[in-house]
Amino acid sequence: MRIGSFLSLIFILFLLLVIPASAAYTWDNSINVQKDNMTWSYTEQYSGDRSIIFKKYVDIEFGNDDGFVAAWELLKADVSMSKTFRQSIEDNMDVKIDNSSKNVILLDVEADMSSELIGPTNEKRDVVNEYKVSYDFKVPLDESGSVLWFQGEPQTDVAISLPEGMDVLSIDGIDNESVKESSKGTIIEGTFGFTGEVVIEYSIAKKKSEFNDGNAGNVTSNMTKSSPESAKKTRIEDFFDRLFSGGTDEILKKLKLDGTNNPHIY
Repeated sequence: MRIGSFLSLIFILFLLLVIPASAAYTWDNSINVQKDNMTWSYTEQYSGDRSIIFKKYVDIEFGNDDGFVAAWELLKADVSMSKTFRQSIEDNMDVKIDNSSKNVILLDVEADMSSELIGPTNEKRDVVNEYKVSYDFKVPLDESGSVLWFQGEPQTDVAISLPEGMDVLSIDGIDNESVKESSKGTIIEGTFGFTGEVVIEYSIAKKKSEFNDGNAGNVTSNMTKSSPESAKKTRIEDFFDRLFSGGTDEILKKLKLDGTNNPHIY
């Protein structure tokens, strides 16, 4: 689950009070599940005043605080984001099969920071950052499992693509749910619910070689669907804690958003 950005949750709540409503931030999720692996792609977008705040943070934290984000500063931010995101997932796995992550291997985390960040920090631009997390399954889904569980960020858009041959029995945790069938499989679209947890119960045909073993009559696991215990923190909270090890007051002072140097924001 997971929203990743360079602003702490408390910091975002603070900005909601001092930044005009026209300032925008969005986060979208795209989950592509195959029988033996999956990818979780994220797209976050900053616009208006929030893009300025994001650029100022990159300049201060990864550069020389000269009011200009250079290419080398962007590269440092890219590397730091990947490492922080990976550690967050390793500490709190956001994908489970039959209530366990023992069959899920985190392979790679890629970050692609927007080139629109390069330039003066006081210029408003649409900043679109993309992240891609790759997982592998030790045992393919057509050989084990009947319940998929994802921990996403509450109230963010999500699209989940499931492979051909996987029959969806039930879906819990997605608001405004839409299910579409195609020749390539099933696509589920909607919004992560209040908890950010999504539980999908499914059945999937086993390999032909297994039908010859006389087990064709039981192609679905007898596991009952039960949502795992909720994570103590959502991905955004855990991720922000790692990015901001200092206090919120110190962060605001760094960005000069505590009101002492910018009285006009109030």
